[in-house]
Amino acid sequence: MKRFLTLGTILISALTASGCSLAKYGINYTQTIEPRYANFEISEATASQNTTIRAVTYNIRFAKKIDEAVDILSSHPELAGADILLLQEMDERGVEQIARRLGYNYVYYPAVFHPIPQQNFGNAILSKWPILRDDKIILPDDEADDKKLQRIAASALLDVNGHNVLVFSIHMHISLKPFVRSFQMKRILNSVPDNVEHCIVAGDFNTFTQVGYYAVLTPMEENGFELATKELGWTYRYWYTANRKFALDHIFTKNFETVNAGKIIDRSASDHIPVWVELSIND
Repeated sequence: MKRFLTLGTILISALTASGCSLAKYGINYTQTIEPRYANFEISEATASQNTTIRAVTYNIRFAKKIDEAVDILSSHPELAGADILLLQEMDERGVEQIARRLGYNYVYYPAVFHPIPQQNFGNAILSKWPILRDDKIILPDDEADDKKLQRIAASALLDVNGHNVLVFSIHMHISLKPFVRSFQMKRILNSVPDNVEHCIVAGDFNTFTQVGYYAVLTPMEENGFELATKELGWTYRYWYTANRKFALDHIFTKNFETVNAGKIIDRSASDHIPVWVELSIND
């Protein structure tokens, strides 16, 4: 069962402490091509006999506990060897460590230099399969650029056993008006080329409220996406919200069949838990 935060429950101080500080205390990276960190020569994946792929989304809070995250990603059979890792709240050091230790190609775009951890803060895509191209999408907000640290989506086109698969790693703000949240989803949907059939959109959507959840879900379903993790329940718990549990992390898919989905309830590396899906590509 999903849990939603009622409006007014989240205090401004909690929002600030959890990553919604004003941009004047950090730096927004407003260029779409830089900074960018990538290495496409780590994984040597070749054609596989597997008929399914596994994708994982994981917000590793401020990329602080990388050793613990690597242990979680490598010790659970549902996560170990996943084809795609979609990570949020990362810095370049943490992405590089996870990619090298677990054998992934990667692309990473920081959204901002964040004032709380004093480091880069953004989204990464790690893939066992070749990354053909990648991009950064700045998520539009209704506040001036100098009023809030921006959020982004990172995207990558993957060659998965000869199939082109477009994937997105997303991290939304907590404090967004519902129409802005929907507009951000439409910005992402509009970036999908007409000739790309297979798509995965995943990450931390910060859907604390029911209206925020449907502001994300509705445009996705209207464009042929399925919420593959719909029945998983909570993915986040922290003392800022009095340890209440909320479903913030989701995986949407298009032209896949969901074979299985789940989560690993281990909070040793983050206030979020990793969520995974096993998918079969619809030809």
